[in-house]
Amino acid sequence: MTTVPRRLAVLFLLALAGVLVMLGAVIGRAVGTFALLAYVAAVASLLLVATIAAKRWVRAQRRAAGHTCACCTGTIHDPVQVI
Repeated sequence: MTTVPRRLAVLFLLALAGVLVMLGAVIGRAVGTFALLAYVAAVASLLLVATIAAKRWVRAQRRAAGHTCACCTGTIHDPVQVI
């Protein structure tokens, strides 16, 4: 799987957030407050699920690359030098 540059991903997510906010504004204006609250709850739950899935995916990618922690840049495949 190819990686997307972080800047491009951030710009995409900002555009998506803008579309979701505008859609929420239209729903709130056209249908009413209850529909707007249901829309906000649905978007928030989808955002929560997507965040959890993304974190799991990043962790799996780091593990596959040999990174066992986030505190250093070394991997388990680096040679050990005994002094």
